[in-house]
Amino acid sequence: MSAIKKLESVLRDMIKVLSEEKAVLIRGDGEALTAITKKKLEYIDKIKAFEDMDLSEAEAVKSLVAEIDALQETNYLLTQQALSFQDHILKALSKSNTSRYNTYSSKGTISGQKEISIVDQSV
Repeated sequence: MSAIKKLESVLRDMIKVLSEEKAVLIRGDGEALTAITKKKLEYIDKIKAFEDMDLSEAEAVKSLVAEIDALQETNYLLTQQALSFQDHILKALSKSNTSRYNTYSSKGTISGQKEISIVDQSV
């Protein structure tokens, strides 16, 4: 098998992994995403072995790389969307569930207001 054919095979496998990643991002499965990230790193190492190849006339490789770029862009946008959604949820929870109460000290006097929230914001 020629080096270009091996590279094409690795790139096709990478496309499969990126498609899996897209499905996992849509489902929101964090554990599966961790496993897929490890797979991606393995394929990146495999692809690095082909860095010094002359690919000026390898149209199939160029096409596969373009497909990988498109999938990576899609996955990046899905990741940004998920992070934005989580950020909005956290903001909504911390605003709507924060309230202030007057409390009594052990001496029976009213002490200052204490903030109560379901999200610990002290960190």
